[in-house]
Amino acid sequence: MRVAVAAMFLVFLGPSVFALAEDGRRMPASASGSAAPASTAAANAASNALVAALPDAPPISAEVRTVEPVSPAPPLTPPAALIKLKTPPHTHSFFDARNRVGFATLGASLTADALSTQKGLAYPGFVEMNPIARPFVQSRAGAAVYNAGSFGLMAGLMYWAHKKEHHKLERILPMAIGSWEGLLSMRNYHVIANRAR
Repeated sequence: MRVAVAAMFLVFLGPSVFALAEDGRRMPASASGSAAPASTAAANAASNALVAALPDAPPISAEVRTVEPVSPAPPLTPPAALIKLKTPPHTHSFFDARNRVGFATLGASLTADALSTQKGLAYPGFVEMNPIARPFVQSRAGAAVYNAGSFGLMAGLMYWAHKKEHHKLERILPMAIGSWEGLLSMRNYHVIANRAR
């Protein structure tokens, strides 16, 4: 029974397992052949007999091969310069279709607010609610200067947002201010229509 277990062990691992020296290298064939114990020779014979009984199994050779030590691979060095191409962001022109619509909305609402304010100031009891605009809107020339300055300030803020790549702010700003000015002009016309006669 022991011989059969040893034979199976040798079939799977091979006879060269027992020929390892203490330093991890294999011994030369001449030294391992003379120093092999009798039990190893008997195990080799039993394994050869077992292998010979199998029809398709190749014969096991009892020779021991020496293995040269493998030199370690050189360490991997990173490349001298890593070039990472950055795709440029997709920018749009400042005067594209959306900004032109924004400018048109802003200009129309500022003009409507200026006209409704000037019309309301002609009636008694009507005053400008914005304290910054109040000194300017007393005359038509002052109202024109104030509205042109407001339009220029908004265009400058839009251009700054465009250059800093805050494109959402660039799109929202004229629409938000234009909507607010449009609501104020509608309120002005509502107050003018419902004034006491």
